[in-house]
Amino acid sequence: MRRVLALLLLTATAALANGCSGADAQEAQDLLVQSNSAFAQVRSATFTSRISLTGGPEELSMTMSGGGYAHGRRAGDFYVLATSDNFGFHNLVLVSRSGRVSMSVDGNRVGEVPLPDPTAGNPLQLVDLSEYVKDVHVEHGKMIDGESMTKLTGVIDTAGLAKGALADLAGAGGDDLDLSKSLGDTRVVIYLSDATHLPMRGLVDVPIEVAGQKIAMHLDFAYTSYDERVEFPGLR
Repeated sequence: MRRVLALLLLTATAALANGCSGADAQEAQDLLVQSNSAFAQVRSATFTSRISLTGGPEELSMTMSGGGYAHGRRAGDFYVLATSDNFGFHNLVLVSRSGRVSMSVDGNRVGEVPLPDPTAGNPLQLVDLSEYVKDVHVEHGKMIDGESMTKLTGVIDTAGLAKGALADLAGAGGDDLDLSKSLGDTRVVIYLSDATHLPMRGLVDVPIEVAGQKIAMHLDFAYTSYDERVEFPGLR
């Protein structure tokens, strides 16, 4: 659960650091190694996040919150709450306790839900993102909610990635599935605490153009607690 949101952002930004040369890239890589080490010691965490699609024929948005345990007697237990007015549901609750996962949608119990095998290989580990990195920046002294943080920003050539490594991985290099024609550069931002080195918040922005319409996909998240008791919701 400790990797629910930060893993993808940290991995992406680490790839940025590896993909560019210069002082900022090396510093970003060092900071991420330090952050990963601190994150590996986290016993529990809670978070909030929001994803939105704007500019299309219908604007879509979903908010999520959740938390869970990575170490200790309750390691692996987690929950996620999601709310939306336009993703096909209003309220979704997913709870995992002692390896048993239950879910409800709009108050209706779905029952136990299988989760992906955590020991299965991650296909994205086969993708070398370094050649698709365009820029990396490190900014110190960012004060957010009274806490000093370091801001890491990276830009990925998403179109090149879709046309290259991801297309090869999926075996979908044909023009019919060429997403590179629709995707703009991805901007990844993550804030690291100067005191604890832990990831505190971040965002991902991806511009998309489909049939002449420009759509903006945005994801932001914030960790709301570390190493505190996590209160699990009940299923209605």
